[in-house]
Amino acid sequence: MEVIRVIYDRYIHTNEGVAGVAKYLNRNGFVKKLRQNNTIPGFSRSFVQDVLDNPVYMGKIAYGRRRTEKKQGTRNEMHVVEQSEFPVYDGQHEAIISEEDWYLAQEKRKINSFKREKVNNPDHAHILSGILKCPCCGKSMYGNIAKAHSKDKKTRYYYYCKNTVTPTGHECSFRLNIEQTEINKFVAKIISAMVNNPRFVEAIQAKIGTAVDTEDMEKQIAVLQGQLKQAFGTKSRLERQMDTLDINDAHYDRKILDLQRRYDEQYDTIEEIEAQMDELQGQIRSIQQEKISGDNIYRLLLAFDEIYHSATEAEQKEFMKAFIERIEMFPEKRKDGSWIRKIVFNFPVPVDGEEVKELPLETETTVETVCLLGNRNAKPDTRVKLSVDTEELQRVKNGEKI
Repeated sequence: MEVIRVIYDRYIHTNEGVAGVAKYLNRNGFVKKLRQNNTIPGFSRSFVQDVLDNPVYMGKIAYGRRRTEKKQGTRNEMHVVEQSEFPVYDGQHEAIISEEDWYLAQEKRKINSFKREKVNNPDHAHILSGILKCPCCGKSMYGNIAKAHSKDKKTRYYYYCKNTVTPTGHECSFRLNIEQTEINKFVAKIISAMVNNPRFVEAIQAKIGTAVDTEDMEKQIAVLQGQLKQAFGTKSRLERQMDTLDINDAHYDRKILDLQRRYDEQYDTIEEIEAQMDELQGQIRSIQQEKISGDNIYRLLLAFDEIYHSATEAEQKEFMKAFIERIEMFPEKRKDGSWIRKIVFNFPVPVDGEEVKELPLETETTVETVCLLGNRNAKPDTRVKLSVDTEELQRVKNGEKI
């Protein structure tokens, strides 16, 4: 309880943000209560954030703070999504902090949440911002701007990790600024090498416009429709029994109550079945919409070199966000100049007859994209290598146009 009060007190009455409060707790000997599903002893910014956003500490109970939604880029995989608005009710437990303090914290949270990445050049977009992941803490890296140097009058753009505390409570040690032009062009070159492979083009062309597989879910809906029809039939039968029940029957009261109970149960059954059907139908619509979105991306990939390099940086950023889920990096630049360890895509990418979402990268004198086709122990003959000319790679590293 003391930790909860300290979190609210520090957040409300100092200039510290959630990361600053977490750092204060870690540096001043506070201990977090360990639970069965939480063995991390240190305080993280996400822990502080969750405490500040949870109305349970002011004696309230919230419903619907999280909702299960389909994960983009998958067919049936679901994940939990935090809701920005949810109903709050009085609880029966004792409050740790006052309602006034809770709402003061929410006001500061709203103000801080509206902070935006500072961009001084309206024509510049940090193309891989949010996609690049810090090799130390795994959080997203964002764009940063260095003012024009007095010697060459050139403004420089970098990616950096702004996290100060990891989920383990330790400070993130990655404090390097990665020059944007180099890594932006490097990623574009990787994608160009991939999409210009003849087998990739053939697979994409075959994939576009194909029907999505929702057969299993449609079968489930058909079964539920049968159950729904049966429930309505049972309800109608019970209605007739109640209508024809003899009021002079010695057990009339008990019989009518029993019929009424069974009748009400059918409404619960009908509501549950309809909810399941709505959920399945929503998943089918989502899958179909995802298929349309995927087709759009695939069509862009077929003309990647022509479209991407003629697009504005803002358009390039939108493409990368639509196509790439994340880019994992090495903790330090390799001898060949590469930072990138793995690219994970939003949509499955056809490679050598298989659909993969991850491209582990091993770059030496050439860029060698190695797809293990879903098996890290795959035999050598199941690997696909896409090579880029060494001279072209050197031009990319030098920041020349490609």
